[in-house]
Order: sequence, then C-alpha cells, then structure tokens
Amino acid sequence: MMLFQMKSEEDCVLYYSGYKGEETPRAVIIGGREYPVDEVLWRKRILDRDSGKRIEVFGCKVAGRAIEIRKDESGRSEIRLSGTPS
Repeated sequence: MMLFQMKSEEDCVLYYSGYKGEETPRAVIIGGREYPVDEVLWRKRILDRDSGKRIEVFGCKVAGRAIEIRKDESGRSEIRLSGTPS
C-alpha cells in the first residue's frame, strides 16, 4: 500500500456530514483536481495504541482504484493507494 501525503492545503478529502454526524468521504482533491469517491466499500474505527487517538478508516473506490482514507480526531486525513487500476 502506498501512502499519499497531503502536500498542500489544496490536497484534501471532502466529507459529507450525514445522519447522526457520521462523516463519509465524497471526493479527494489532489494537485487541484477533484476525484469523486465512486463507492465506500467499508469503514471502521480503530484506536491508535501509540497516540491513543481514534481513527476513522474508509475503504473506497476512486478513479478505478482501491484507496484507504484515514481521518484522525483532529480532522487530518491521509490517503493510502492500493490495488491496480480497473
């Protein structure tokens, strides 16, 4: 799995706040280009043992690729690329 570091404020994940305040990723912006999330495949909450922070993890399909989006309690997101283009 390859980690994509958000390099600027332009690179981000856009979320939709839905019922009960649950946020769902709807698009990622990389290099000023917006890519819609085609499908949220799964989601889970984990506890980082080192920091003690809760992390929301989403498995998504974006532009034909499987990606993993992690969002910590502070709102910081990171994207991990995996799989091959389909």
